[in-house]
Amino acid sequence: MKKYVKNVWMYHLIADGPALIFIWFWVEAGTPGSISFLLFAFIYPFLYRPVVDYYRLLALEAIEKKDFPKMWKWAGFYRFKWYSKLMFGV
Repeated sequence: MKKYVKNVWMYHLIADGPALIFIWFWVEAGTPGSISFLLFAFIYPFLYRPVVDYYRLLALEAIEKKDFPKMWKWAGFYRFKWYSKLMFGV
């Protein structure tokens, strides 16, 4: 996965694609307030996104493999330390 998330466009596709697809299907189905939205609202930012961000930072050599537990530090806000590296690769 590291080779895919090194490219900034592929990273955004992998990281944001599931959210866009879910929101599109959720709006089309017309089921606001459903349990699926609550599950997605928990799984995406707290489980899925930290893992993808970890692999991106690992591919860009900003962190080491031992830093994986830190991705959940302060409910994911630890990742904002590398915001510009994650979003733009700089």
